[in-house]
Amino acid sequence: MELQVRHLRVLRAIARAGSLNRAAAELRLAQPALSHQLRRIEQLVGDRLFDRDPKGVRPTRIGELVLARAEAIIPAFDELDRDFRRQPRTVGDVRVGWNDSALASDVFRCVRELVPGGLTTRADLSHNRLVAQVANGCVDLALVLICGPRTLTVPGLVRAERVVTEPAFVALPSWHRLAAAAQVDLADLAEEPWIVSSCGDGCRIVFREMCLAHGFVPKIAHDVDTMRDRLVVGGHGVCLTQPTTPEIPGLAVRPLAGEPMTVQHILLWRTGHPFAERFAEVHAAAVRAYRKLAAEVPGYRRWLDNRTA
Repeated sequence: MELQVRHLRVLRAIARAGSLNRAAAELRLAQPALSHQLRRIEQLVGDRLFDRDPKGVRPTRIGELVLARAEAIIPAFDELDRDFRRQPRTVGDVRVGWNDSALASDVFRCVRELVPGGLTTRADLSHNRLVAQVANGCVDLALVLICGPRTLTVPGLVRAERVVTEPAFVALPSWHRLAAAAQVDLADLAEEPWIVSSCGDGCRIVFREMCLAHGFVPKIAHDVDTMRDRLVVGGHGVCLTQPTTPEIPGLAVRPLAGEPMTVQHILLWRTGHPFAERFAEVHAAAVRAYRKLAAEVPGYRRWLDNRTA
C-alpha cells in the first residue's frame, strides 16, 4: 500500500468536517469503514494523524504536516486531470504520458514513425497517476519508470509491457575518490550527501530500504526533480542514475556492486484503443531502441558484456 491522492482526499475531508461521522456522510461511507481507512493511512504514515475527543477530531502535528502537503497536491492533481481532459485533440493524434525514463525521446520517435497523426506529451512523476490517465483515456500511451522489483498494478483494460529491467548506477563527481573504480560498493557511500529525486511513487522508500540493507541511513542533502547531474558535477553529492546516462565533463557514472537496485521501464496502453496494434509495434521498437542506446554508452556496454561473459 502506498500513500495516494485518494488517501489525501479522505484526510482532508476528515479535517474539514472535524468529525468522523460528518466526514463519513460527506464521503458517502459508513463511519466504521472510514475509521478503518484512517487507521490504514496512519499505519502507512507511521504516526497518528488525528487526536480524538468527545468534540470530534483535530489534526496532530504530523497530521497538520500531511494536510498542508495535501492542500498543495490535490489541486495540482485536479488541474493536471482537467488539463488532459480539456486538451484539444485532432482525430488520430496520440497523447503520451511519461515520467523519468531515459527512453522517453526514443519512444516519442517510435510513436511518430509508427502511429499516424501528431504527438503531444506530458510528464508526470507519479506512475499511479499515469496508470489512471491511461485507464481514463486522458492519455493514449504511457512510458512508466518504477524502482525496484515491485509489480505495477493496472486495471484489466490496460496492457502493461515491460521494455527493460536495468540496474541502477551511481553518479559521482569526476574527482571523487571512487570515480576511478570499476564498480562502487554502496556501503562505501554511507557518509556521502545524497541527491534524491521523487522519481515515482514509492521510489524514495525503495532507495531507503536499499541503503538500510547495506548498513546505513542515507543523508539526503538535496531533494530535487531536475538538475541532479549538475549538482553532482558541482560536488554537492552523489545520486542514483540510469545506466544509459552519458558521462559529461565532471561526471562519472559507475555500476553498483551486486546490483542492489533495479529500474523497470514499462509501456501502458488500453487494450481497446484504435491504435492498440500499433502500440504493440512501438513496444517492440522501444526494446530495439534501448539495446542501441545501451550499446552507445561505453560504461554500460562493458557492464553488460561482463555480465554475459
